Amino acid sequence: MASAFLLLLSSPAFGTKYAGEFLSLGVGARALGMGGAFVGVADDVTACFWNPSGLSLLGRKELCLMHAETFGSLLNQDFVAYTFPRLQNDRSSAIGFSLQRLGGGGVKITDLEKKGQEISDSNRVVLLREESHADYALFFSYSQQMKPKLFWGANLKLIYRDLVSASAFGIGGDLGLFAQPYSFLSLGVNLMDLTSSLLFYDNGTTENINPTTKLGVAIGHKLQDFYLILATDADIRYEGRKSAAQFWLGKLSADTHIGVEVSYKKKISGRLGLDQGDFTAGAGVWINPNLSGDVAFLSHRELDNTYRVSLILKL
Repeated sequence: MASAFLLLLSSPAFGTKYAGEFLSLGVGARALGMGGAFVGVADDVTACFWNPSGLSLLGRKELCLMHAETFGSLLNQDFVAYTFPRLQNDRSSAIGFSLQRLGGGGVKITDLEKKGQEISDSNRVVLLREESHADYALFFSYSQQMKPKLFWGANLKLIYRDLVSASAFGIGGDLGLFAQPYSFLSLGVNLMDLTSSLLFYDNGTTENINPTTKLGVAIGHKLQDFYLILATDADIRYEGRKSAAQFWLGKLSADTHIGVEVSYKKKISGRLGLDQGDFTAGAGVWINPNLSGDVAFLSHRELDNTYRVSLILKL
């Protein structure tokens, strides 16, 4: 066991700023319609991604299904999650499982890969075939109440990358905290990839997914039959993204998320947000007390707009 651990540490590793970018798109049309400002809300099954400590807030089992064709059908994103709450020694807890997939096709393989030259003898690029690619992330989540208004949670993440020219397995973890100091105020922290998640490629190299600290604040207010949520998040990174982020100082950078949700009698809801400055919008409807559907629109300054649809079933 010790020799295996030393081998792991001595294997060649290279960290990239965007190694875990496929895990940063977010899940759940409700949260995404609010600009991804959900770390301080985290009150449904999608908390397994945003802030696992929020799973202890659930009173019943929940199942979520989501599908999206992102950036003009360039990529397909699918997400399924299931969680069930428990009560132990008068303290709530929850266990959850979720699976994310992000993939696409249309990667053209030409004679450049086959012959080491860009064009054939006829001065044309020869298309040999088209390949697909996909990234998978399996989350095992656990959450437990520490005090009446304080919860903690954690994720164990197993990752598989199926790229055109290589594949990789990975492992990592998240740690979250959720607090409700007042009935109208909630605070959340999610330490994603806490100790850097590792990806082991079949070509012998390894890659690090660097840590991200996600901070969230949410304020809720009930006014007769309406309920209003104002939320804001900040994603803090330590890898020198500089101008690729909204704010940066040295190696420290931050991206923001702002969202608002207005719901009426748990029948319909509307949402607006800003996801790192990009406009988002969404709507939700309760089909019955146990089934709700949500849709989100996400604009992008450089790529095509995205629509995401999700369902949540209470069991």
